[in-house]
Amino acid sequence: HREIFKRVIHTTGDVDFIKGLTISEHAIECGVKAIREKALIWTDVTMVQTGLKRSLMKEWGLESVCYIHDPEIFQKAKAEKTTRAVAGLRTLAEKKIKSPVILVIGDAPTALLEAVKLISNNELKVDLIIGIPVGFVGTEESKTALSQQLVSPYITNSGTRGGSTVAASIFNALMIWSLKEKEFTK
Repeated sequence: HREIFKRVIHTTGDVDFIKGLTISEHAIECGVKAIREKALIWTDVTMVQTGLKRSLMKEWGLESVCYIHDPEIFQKAKAEKTTRAVAGLRTLAEKKIKSPVILVIGDAPTALLEAVKLISNNELKVDLIIGIPVGFVGTEESKTALSQQLVSPYITNSGTRGGSTVAASIFNALMIWSLKEKEFTK
């Protein structure tokens, strides 16, 4: 877990941040495997997507998607009386993606709660969830729900702290980890 801890500390400037970090059993292995198998990376907001290290994304042949600004998502969110992040996640679930999927959530606790619901109802298959939303409304509840579901491996933290940069840094650490493991096995 050293690579993840190092990235999170560097991103937050706070050595205490990692005390609340939870990495579920097999989360690292599942994340590395999904990266190697060219997982689709779904982000809740463009700030998370922007934080993903482009050179590593390219090296692994990974594609990231964020539907938050798509006009169809605006309409869907309005019609369903929900947030755009939730509408975007529902859209991902409707696509029934066959390749591995990693969710990187750094802003919207509503998206994290919806992810847990969709996964629990077998409407979305996810290989790894990085759930690090930030804020005071629904954040702690969403992280608790994530840690209580038993279907998908996850990386999260306790409390109200988190954010887009932390979520992106954790995914970047996984890409670096995957690269080091690849080099080691040569």
